[in-house]
Amino acid sequence: MRSHWWAVLVTAFSIPALAEVTLRDALDRATARNPEARGLEARIEEARAREFAARSFTPAPPAFIVGARRDNPLLDPSRGTREYEAEIEVPFWLPGQKAAAGASARAQEGSFRFGAEAARWVVAGAVREQIWGTAMEAAEVTVARRRVDTALAIEADVAKRLKGGEVARGDLLQAQGEALAARAVLADSELRYRQALAAWSALTGLDGVPDRYEETVAPAGELERHPRLVAVSASVAAARAEVQVANEFRRDAPSLSLQNRTDRDTTTGDYYNSLRLNLRVPFATDARNRPRIAGAQATLTQVMVLEQRERAFVAADLEAARLALETARAQLDLAQARDAANRDALRLARRGFTLGETPFVVVLLSLTRAVESELAFARADIGVKRAVARFNQAAGVLP
Repeated sequence: MRSHWWAVLVTAFSIPALAEVTLRDALDRATARNPEARGLEARIEEARAREFAARSFTPAPPAFIVGARRDNPLLDPSRGTREYEAEIEVPFWLPGQKAAAGASARAQEGSFRFGAEAARWVVAGAVREQIWGTAMEAAEVTVARRRVDTALAIEADVAKRLKGGEVARGDLLQAQGEALAARAVLADSELRYRQALAAWSALTGLDGVPDRYEETVAPAGELERHPRLVAVSASVAAARAEVQVANEFRRDAPSLSLQNRTDRDTTTGDYYNSLRLNLRVPFATDARNRPRIAGAQATLTQVMVLEQRERAFVAADLEAARLALETARAQLDLAQARDAANRDALRLARRGFTLGETPFVVVLLSLTRAVESELAFARADIGVKRAVARFNQAAGVLP
């Protein structure tokens, strides 16, 4: 049986609890306050805009050009040549370019979307660590208060017996010293607790923690669905798409233009119209293309190596979390047995002191050991619950 009276006292002391808020709600709030996650969510719209542009009829906007020319306008405006031009130029996709641009935009959208999920997973780790860190500080406050109560009870008992001449004044001084030490520990514990609660509030914007935040061990799932691996796989896909773009866009978009030209004859003064069709085809040069292709290929190589490393790290983190959970459970059993033994020892020492069979120094020693084991048990119990949360985090499971 792993329940203990201190758990009830933690509830009585309590972290400010918000019954209407879940751990997922806290994660949502923390994610909304995280600049990296919000930035990646915003960039999803950027990728969608790129995809919209890739679906357009032309790779760039058409252009309209007008021009005019006159000879000798100052001496005699009625004489000389006049020339007016109007031209519209429309760029067009080369085979493969439109498909490559669309595929790249969709891959970038996936990279940003799954990157945002990975950022949310990172935030979930921070939320889990902070909430269990706060719970740990609350448990230490509870134990510290229990120590103060016990020390004050012992001090009162010693003072009463001193009046009856049953103990020496030195015993009372030792009891008073223990009570003062317990109060100092309590003050320090309460300070750390308030600091932890302030950090929680800064992370989530909440003034308290969810009413229920303990997790159960998540069932084993496919490692490939881990947000960390899904994100890096999406980055590989986006890098591959960029390599394809670099290969397809070896030259700038060609364009087709239609020009209407109106000229005035210098002899007769009559105007003549003419139409001209132009085709503009930029050249593809290694000076332009090789750096772009090499850069895209280098990025692809980098993220592929990163993907392999991330797979190894995720598997290692999950195994480490599993071992840590097993160790935490074993430590909890030991801490519970030690706590029970030391509480019994303290009870017997106090009874023996009351009967005059046990010196007061033994009572103080028993009290110290009981407080230490009680704190160790509280930490071990929180440690198991935190280890469960860390295992779920390593497995890529969100609250």
